[in-house]
Amino acid sequence: MSSIFPGDLWGVGEAQINGLPLVVRFRTGLPSTEERQRNDKLVIATWAYSGIETGMPDDETKQLTNRFEEAIEHSFEHSAIGVLVASLTGNHRKEWRFYTADVDAFLNAFNESLAEHPAYPLELNVFEDPDWNGLSAMQPQGSDQLH
Repeated sequence: MSSIFPGDLWGVGEAQINGLPLVVRFRTGLPSTEERQRNDKLVIATWAYSGIETGMPDDETKQLTNRFEEAIEHSFEHSAIGVLVASLTGNHRKEWRFYTADVDAFLNAFNESLAEHPAYPLELNVFEDPDWNGLSAMQPQGSDQLH
């Protein structure tokens, strides 16, 4: 499904939440309206951690979350099942945002990609989001480019 982002452009931004730094990595554009409406399910995977006083992960947590993210990115990179659109780190949590048309197929692929991994402390939530507000809300105003 990453072909819905043919340019595959990513941006990085910083913000604050509860006075703590937040680092956001996000796709800089949006797919066509048709693709957004077809892939209208937003899946948010959240990993809460203790971290350091700034709310960022400690080294061990950073290594584990990176290992998880690499497995997930590799699994969905050329998949038609789901697409990673953003990750947020800070305020004692790491969050990944995906879009899919089929939540069951997405969850099956998600679990298969982690079959060789230890159990991670993840919470998964699914939302209807045909307008892709879960991505567009993170993009700077005026970055409404379509891919």
